[in-house]
Amino acid sequence: REVTFFLNGASGGHHHYIPTSIQQPSNISTSYQGHIMAVVDIIAPSGALGLVLATQGGPIVKDVKPESQLLGKVQPGDKIVAIDDVDVQTSKHSHVIQLLRNNSTSDERKITILRESQSQTPERRSSISRRTLAGFVGAAKSPRSRSTEPGSHEPDESGHPTTKQEISCHNTIDDDGDVNDCTNQLSNGLHLDHIPTLPRFPVLETKDRNCWSEPSHTIFKIRGHNYLADPKKIQSGPYLFTARGADLILTNDKSGPRTGIAEKYSSILAGHARSIPTFIINFIFDWGILVNYYEIPAMYVSFLRARYEGSNQDLPAMDALQPHERAIIRFLVGSDNHRNATLKLIPKCPEGPWAVRQLVNGKPALIGKRLPAQYSYYPAEDGKAECFEADLDTRETDRVGKKAISLCRKYMTTVTLDVGIVIEGTNTSELPEQMLGCVRIHRLDPKMSPTLPSL
Repeated sequence: REVTFFLNGASGGHHHYIPTSIQQPSNISTSYQGHIMAVVDIIAPSGALGLVLATQGGPIVKDVKPESQLLGKVQPGDKIVAIDDVDVQTSKHSHVIQLLRNNSTSDERKITILRESQSQTPERRSSISRRTLAGFVGAAKSPRSRSTEPGSHEPDESGHPTTKQEISCHNTIDDDGDVNDCTNQLSNGLHLDHIPTLPRFPVLETKDRNCWSEPSHTIFKIRGHNYLADPKKIQSGPYLFTARGADLILTNDKSGPRTGIAEKYSSILAGHARSIPTFIINFIFDWGILVNYYEIPAMYVSFLRARYEGSNQDLPAMDALQPHERAIIRFLVGSDNHRNATLKLIPKCPEGPWAVRQLVNGKPALIGKRLPAQYSYYPAEDGKAECFEADLDTRETDRVGKKAISLCRKYMTTVTLDVGIVIEGTNTSELPEQMLGCVRIHRLDPKMSPTLPSL
C-alpha cells in the first residue's frame, strides 16, 4: 500500500494519494436546501484508494488518478461525508486517512460521498436558501469580492470554499461595535427584492451553522391539568403552530423601522412571509432583529378574522375546544394586557459555552411583562395571507435579560438556541398547556446576515 503526501501551495490544504480497486457505487437522491444532490455509497475492498484528496472545509476529491479503477465512478469535487458510517464532514485530513488505514484490511469499506446532481435545473440552483448574501445581490461587491460570476467557488484564505461574488465581512463578535461594523460593510443602502432567509438544518455548505430547525416538542415541560393545585409539569404534546423559518437581519442607520415588519417589508422570509397565514415573533435588538415565523392553523385564522374584520363565519363554541386551544384564542383576540400576561418564552441552550447554558436554562418567562411588546394584525389583501405579529423590544429588558442577551451575542457563532413559545394557562379551563411552537437557531453568523433595507 502506497501513501504519498502532497502540499497544495495554492490553498494550504494537504493532498494524499492512495491507489486501489472498487466496486460499482449505489446511488440515492436527496436534497440540501434546494440543491439536488446524489448520495453515493461506494463499497471498496481491502487495499488502498486511488484518489487525490484535498481538505477544504472537509475531505473533497481533488482528482482521480488515471490508473485508478474509480475512474468514471468518483468525480473531482465529490465530498466524502462518511467512512463506514462515521461522519467525516468536518474531520481533518489526518483523521480521514487514519480511518481509511484502520479499515484497509477489511473485506469491505463503505465510503459515502455527496455530489451535486447534474439533472437539477438552473432555477433550483438559484434556490432562495442561499449560501451567502451575495448570491442575491449581484450588483453589490465589497473590495473582497472575487468575481461577478454567480455560483463559482474557490478557496478563501483559510482554505474553505467560498462563492466568488461573496460579500465578506471578517469582523468577530467579541467587541461592542462588531455587529454594526459588519452591518455597514454588508449594507451600503442596498434595496433587496427578497431578503435572504436562513436555510433549514441540515446545511452542508456551512457545516450546519447559520440555519434553523424545529426541535422535538418532548424537550419542553409545561403546566399540567392540576397545576394550580399541584404545581407539577408534564411533557408537552405536539406543537400547535408549525415553524416556517427564521431570520437574523442586521440594522444600521440606513435601515427602516424594526416594527410592523410584515406590512413594511414584503421581502422577509425571502418574500414568502405572507404566502400563508403566519404568526411572526420579532425580537428587536440594538444591532438587528431575530424573526421567527409560524404557520397559523385555519381555526385560529377564523377567530382573528372575527375579532379584527367582523367576519360572520361560524366559529366553534369555546366549550367544545381543547384547553390549550382556548388559551391561544384568548391570546389572539384578547387585549394587549392579556397578551402580555400570557405570552411565555421558554429559552433553552442545548449547545454553547457553560456560562450561556447556565443562564439560558429553560426557565419560562412571561415575555410581555419583561419588555415592551406591540401586537399587530394584517388582513389578507392583494394576494397576501393574514398575519399576526408580535414585536418584542429586548432593548428595554431587565438586568437578567440584558445579561443573557449580551452573552448570546458574544458567543453567537457557537450557541444553539431554542426559542420556545407557549401561551400560559391561567385557569383550569386552559390547562394543561401545550407548546405553541419552537424554532431552534444554530450558531448564527452575522457575517452571513443581510441588512434591513431602508423604505
